[in-house]
Amino acid sequence: MPSPALEPARLLTLDPGSGVAPASAPRPYFHPVRSLSGTVLTDVAPADHIHHLGLSVAFSDLNGTNFWGGSTYTQDRGPVVLSNHGNQALDGWSDDAGRAAGTVLWTSRHGTLLAEERRTAQTFTHPAPGSWSLTLTSVMVPVGGVPALEVSSSAVKGRSGAGYGGIFWRFPADCSGTRVFSAAGAGADAAHGSRSPWLAISTVTGGAPVTVVLAQDNPVRPWFIRSEGYLGVGPAVAWSKKAVADAAHPLEQSLHAVIHDGPVASPDQALHLLEHHPAVRTPSHPDRTS
Repeated sequence: MPSPALEPARLLTLDPGSGVAPASAPRPYFHPVRSLSGTVLTDVAPADHIHHLGLSVAFSDLNGTNFWGGSTYTQDRGPVVLSNHGNQALDGWSDDAGRAAGTVLWTSRHGTLLAEERRTAQTFTHPAPGSWSLTLTSVMVPVGGVPALEVSSSAVKGRSGAGYGGIFWRFPADCSGTRVFSAAGAGADAAHGSRSPWLAISTVTGGAPVTVVLAQDNPVRPWFIRSEGYLGVGPAVAWSKKAVADAAHPLEQSLHAVIHDGPVASPDQALHLLEHHPAVRTPSHPDRTS
């Protein structure tokens, strides 16, 4: 017998992150994120990367502070665990009729307030059986006399392909039979580093087949995706060069998702789900970029 549909409030749970260890860069995160049937689609502190926290916003280097957790990539020694972790803290959070929003304060390793972020999560109904939609947005500005925000990544520092940083979704450790589709082609290798406006992940977790179809607003950033060893994905803010933002030009991020109970076997099926997300325009197919 199929599981009953969940109430909207149980689809997306916010944890303030106050119990996260300092070396994992404490931050608010969403976990669990569930499908309508109740399948959990996020993981927190998995054994392979204990600093991965559900669906969150994190950077390995923001103005010299590690807000990702774990090791820091250095040009001379590679990944090294340093005492350079910052933290994010909620400064108010409201949830009303499927739209939740609040302010997140980003504090450096030295205890200096660097940035203020307005984060919003909105849930939507979806006409496809067993589906619902989500939009997560983030707008960050420097504060406290900080002139600009500079986001870097391990790739910028020389580690090839490691441009991760931004909105990041860590899937459960037991995912199997994963298939990835995007405008750049089939498979994670094709999607990784591409500026495809959409990306679909069809997998099995908790014994249940599920699909998450993702999209971005403009500007579409390169996708970081890993499907071997663990399953995680997100738009990369500093894929190959630093990203800089100031009060007049905030750092804006977005991630739209359709969460579907069931497999997807083709790009057309994924796009059919995505076209019914109320915050997403029908995607185009830009060329791949490095």
